[in-house]
Formats: sequence, structure tokens, C-alpha cells
Amino acid sequence: MTRIVVHEDVPALNFRQRWNTYLALFSAVVALFVGITLRNNALNATTTFEDLESGIRAQIPRGWLVESGSGSLVFSAEDAAATPFKTLLQVSIIPVGSDATPRNVVDQINIERAQQFSSYRRMTQTEQILRDGSAAIRMTYTYAQSEPNPFLESPTIAVEGVDVVILRGVQAVIVTYREERSAFDDNLYRFENLLQTLEIF
Repeated sequence: MTRIVVHEDVPALNFRQRWNTYLALFSAVVALFVGITLRNNALNATTTFEDLESGIRAQIPRGWLVESGSGSLVFSAEDAAATPFKTLLQVSIIPVGSDATPRNVVDQINIERAQQFSSYRRMTQTEQILRDGSAAIRMTYTYAQSEPNPFLESPTIAVEGVDVVILRGVQAVIVTYREERSAFDDNLYRFENLLQTLEIF
């Protein structure tokens, strides 16, 4: 039996075909880079929040739900698209005594939070120097959030939060970030951006 082997010669790409291939690959890489850049810009876009009465100005994420002017609350901003927990950025102002220190305020906050949140636990407490040189106290904590409506079945969510307490005369400014614990580190940059852009006047 005679075996016949057929060799098919594949013609090599000429100069123009090679350059067209390289150009197509380069265009695809550029398009991918532009797409990622536009997406990141959209995700990280901010808008200015300003409350002249409270003397607070800061950059907050664009498109978030904002509530302002309720009691001690200056504003709270929530990411309505986040699940299972709505990422929260918040600034509030509370009155304090003329001899109060940031540490006193943090101790009072801890007492209130222990009554407000289930399984509340303070994790860390450190001193922090802000962009303008003023001293503050930074505290991190965790708690468990469950659905208050007994007819809606929902798993308990582990929440991690951070507060930075800044004294301004006989007032304390409290800057807050809360997030579902597994996503806390990923979105912490939003809080740091709020803190870096915060103006108290």
C-alpha cells in the first residue's frame, strides 16, 4: 500500500499584511485601555458638597444618594447600587464641652453605638494628623446588621466602619465610612478621598 503525503505550503505574510496585523493588535490594546480609563473615571467621579451653615465642604461620589440637614447630620451619601450593604459616607456635627478632647468624644460615641448596633465592637483607635495639621482620633469598629422587618428573610451582614473625630471649638466633626466587611478595604479609598478633600470653615 502506498501512502501519499500531501504538503500544503502556507504562503508567508507580506510586509503590508504583517503591518496590518500589528496595527489591528495595537488598536485593540488602545481601545481596551481607553475603555478601562473611561470606566474608572466614571466610577471615581466626584461632586462638591457644600453646607455654608455647617461650614463643611467636601468631594463625594457622583450619583450617590445624598441626605442632608437632619439634626446633627450634615450629610450622608449612600451607593444605592451596592449590595448587600449600601456603602455609606457621612459627616455629622455634635456639640461638646469647651474642655472636650477627641478621645472623650470617641468614648461617648462608643457608648451610644453599643446601644444602637448589634454585636458592636471597637477594633482600633489611633491618633491622626489631618491635611491641615489638626489632630484627630481615628477609630474602627464592627457590628452586625440584620433586617428589622421580621417578614423579610435576610442574612445578617457583618459591617465594618471607621470614624475620624475632629474638634472645632465647642463642636466635634465626625467623618464616617461604613461598608460590608468583605468590601471594606476595596472601597476605603472613597473615605480617604472624602477626608483629604474635607474643608471645615
